[in-house]
Amino acid sequence: VIFSVSAFSQSALVMVTDKACPFCQAWEREVGKIYPKTDLAQEFPLIRLEIKDTLPGLNINFSEVRGTPSFIFLRDNNEIGRIEGFSDAEMFWWLVDDIVAQVEIIKE
Repeated sequence: VIFSVSAFSQSALVMVTDKACPFCQAWEREVGKIYPKTDLAQEFPLIRLEIKDTLPGLNINFSEVRGTPSFIFLRDNNEIGRIEGFSDAEMFWWLVDDIVAQVEIIKE
């Protein structure tokens, strides 16, 4: 992985993934193709990291990642929310909305 955190906005969505993970593959099919086209992607650009990789400069405790996929929302390099696992697109977007709503409350 050759990204630097400064290459992204002050916010990001880090997806900790594994090529062999069937739930990661399901997320890619159901959400991954449309995510870049969403308004959310403008505020939280997606960074995909294989579970064995790390990204210097990110303030993430990778020892707390229990499985894949894990979705970690960052704002100003601090974790503001996390989704562990993937069951279906509807549940994913519901959990995302909950995290984003908390971010909006903090902004106010």
